[in-house]
Amino acid sequence: MSLAVAACSGEAPSGDPEPAAQGAPSGAGDLPGLPPGSVSPPPSPTGTPARDSGAGADAGGGDASVDDASVDPPVDPPVDPPVDPPVGADASTPPPRDAGVPPVDSGTPPPAGGPGPRPTRNCAYSKDADGFFRMVTQTGNIEYWARLPPTYNAANPYPMVIGTHGCGDNAKNFATWAMAPYAIRTTQAHIAVSVGAGRDGQCWNTAADEAKVLAVLDDVRTCFYVHQKKVTMAGYSSGGLMAYYTAMRNARRFAGLLIENSSLASTFGSGTDAALAAAGWKLNVAISARTSDDQFAIATIRGDRTKLQNARFPVQFRELAGGHSGTSDDWTGFLLPKITGYTAP
Repeated sequence: MSLAVAACSGEAPSGDPEPAAQGAPSGAGDLPGLPPGSVSPPPSPTGTPARDSGAGADAGGGDASVDDASVDPPVDPPVDPPVDPPVGADASTPPPRDAGVPPVDSGTPPPAGGPGPRPTRNCAYSKDADGFFRMVTQTGNIEYWARLPPTYNAANPYPMVIGTHGCGDNAKNFATWAMAPYAIRTTQAHIAVSVGAGRDGQCWNTAADEAKVLAVLDDVRTCFYVHQKKVTMAGYSSGGLMAYYTAMRNARRFAGLLIENSSLASTFGSGTDAALAAAGWKLNVAISARTSDDQFAIATIRGDRTKLQNARFPVQFRELAGGHSGTSDDWTGFLLPKITGYTAP
């Protein structure tokens, strides 16, 4: 059974039967971007086999079309109102997102070789029953939620996945259904981080929030032993726009990028090719999309795949039947497993 975004109040600890998803976040009918009185869309079906990505040798997508999509439909999918009017399937040029910001890779290359520096401070935190805890950055008081591997040892470096939620969701909830879903918690091998940055219940502003995401990344590394060459950026919908923007403009700081139901072209608009050309290296990209997504048309997302492949980025891609709603099965069954093969140069 998949977990979907919900106001999860006390999921069962590891080893207990998987809890049923609770109701949508309080006030889901009046989320930002939706007219008052709007209601959440019905769950998206996820039981259709993945379609062939068409990824060639350059795409690095050897397993992109063999993922098993035979999973239960999400009980209560996340609601993510559009940040822009939906891009039509026949649109040749999606509306630009912060296109006026020059696409430059501002990241500083990490020190050559090895996992990098150990944590520099002892950070206090208090886990909830499911292992999640709230933190704020030492500089700027930027909120984020995290979960460590159950066998975390401060003497050893770990991969990290740092993610940004969709509109109407919040950092803690996104952490529970996407960054560290119930199904993988007993075997979780990465440090899971979900950025809040004052955007709970809101959409992201890519230009304004980029520095906050990077500040959270830096803060986590001072508290926990993060392998400097195994940091992956991730996001759903509006959070996917934030993830594309941050990772492409700071590619040398990331090993890869995980995207659920979002669009590269909707992030950079007419500056997409320039953004890809300016990236510090051809980082790994995994994309999960839905053929009936009414926020990011499948034709647009297929176009993203083509642009990435043409720019020589290694891409792993799948598309399933269904609408815009996200599901934890996308993360446990397709996206998160990809990070085992991601390492920055």
